[in-house]
Amino acid sequence: MKKIRLIYNPVAGDATFKNRLDTVIKNFQKAGYIVAPYRLMGANDMDNALSEIDEKYEAIAISGGDGSINNLVNAMKKHGIDLPIGIFPFGTSNDFAAHMRIPRNIIKCCEIITTGEILEVDTGVVNGHYFVNVCSAGLLADVAYKTDIGMKNSLGKIAYYLRGFEEIPNLRPIRMKMEYDDKVIEDDLYLFLVLNGSSAGGFPRLAPYASVYDGLLDVIAIKAANITNIINLIIKVLRGEHVGDPNIYHFQTDNLKISSDEAFESDIDGERGPILPLDIRVEKKNLKVFIPR
Repeated sequence: MKKIRLIYNPVAGDATFKNRLDTVIKNFQKAGYIVAPYRLMGANDMDNALSEIDEKYEAIAISGGDGSINNLVNAMKKHGIDLPIGIFPFGTSNDFAAHMRIPRNIIKCCEIITTGEILEVDTGVVNGHYFVNVCSAGLLADVAYKTDIGMKNSLGKIAYYLRGFEEIPNLRPIRMKMEYDDKVIEDDLYLFLVLNGSSAGGFPRLAPYASVYDGLLDVIAIKAANITNIINLIIKVLRGEHVGDPNIYHFQTDNLKISSDEAFESDIDGERGPILPLDIRVEKKNLKVFIPR
């Protein structure tokens, strides 16, 4: 029989995935898989989850959000593991899975992993650390890991938005330099996002032309503006109508350097990232993911 490693974060999202393990194991066994489950015990436990992976395994399934997928991918690269991954999007933020059209449904996720297609997708790399969906910094970029875990479990994405509103009084532009493709942009910015997929923070159309297998990253940066323009811009973002707005930089590239005279943290897939300066690039089609047929 085929063997699959099932890794799950018991506190991700609404923390209910662990109650559905029997359904998952039953469906995998019916499809001819031997299931080896592993319960993550903490943020640094992914190495242990992969320690028994050998040639007998044909796939890895992960339940959690973007942060859990990020941790898995970095651990896989560290240990030289090149197996396809299947996603159960049961975290608070599941932007990467949404871009891949993977639903939050246990039965359908099992079907995708056992009968779906395998797509080779790009990953971003920032200062040597992989990301699958987004690298960002500036206003609101740290909301995901500043939000209380209890609020995230009970309120879901709404907890991020509430925390974001709390941060608005701290609105302050930061002088940044973006260098790409022999071009240089130096400006006062509130926020930048470097996207592999099309969404971040639950906003589904931040980068409407993004593709995870085109070898390019979509860069969106919000310029300093008065509060009225920012409120109008937020409304446009909610509608997916912000591309082309004069208060936004938007371009595609496969490599990017971002620096600032101020030292502040970035965010990668909802987790703490490196402090600026950032050296960002694409690794083309170096991750295999199960997707719906």
